[in-house]
Amino acid sequence: VPEAIGHPPFTFGSESSTSGRLMPEHFIKEATGLTPAEFFSTPFGFSGSHDKTVELVEAGRFETGVVNYKVYERRVKDGTTDPETCKVIWKTPFYADYNFTAHPDLETLFGAGFTGKLQDALVAIDDTALLDALPRENLIPARNVEFDGIEAVARELGMLR
Repeated sequence: VPEAIGHPPFTFGSESSTSGRLMPEHFIKEATGLTPAEFFSTPFGFSGSHDKTVELVEAGRFETGVVNYKVYERRVKDGTTDPETCKVIWKTPFYADYNFTAHPDLETLFGAGFTGKLQDALVAIDDTALLDALPRENLIPARNVEFDGIEAVARELGMLR
């Protein structure tokens, strides 16, 4: 984390967002040894969403903020964000994010093997209009174990009830 963001006002996205708060908070602590409350010399905020974070930084309400890169790239591509005004200064390391989750009861409701069929159908989506709405280029299979790291971080930061 660059030292320059230790002093100006900073905003996370939604308080409950994985990419707008949970993982960035973890990586700030990992990189600096300090919690965000200790690291930032002024109280940080919560914008409520990735788009709002970008808008608040562009407007000068906050000098820095954390935003999902897909949202940032979409906004730059469609011209709603000027990358010279709102610059990327740091990228978090990779982590698993965004998923479709199916409750085990679906197997009882719709029959054995339903969850696998649902996953196959989602992974097979190639309609660009549907994928753009997510926004994703494609969907890939995922397993619960891939999200164990996020759960561990949430527990470490006291964010699980």
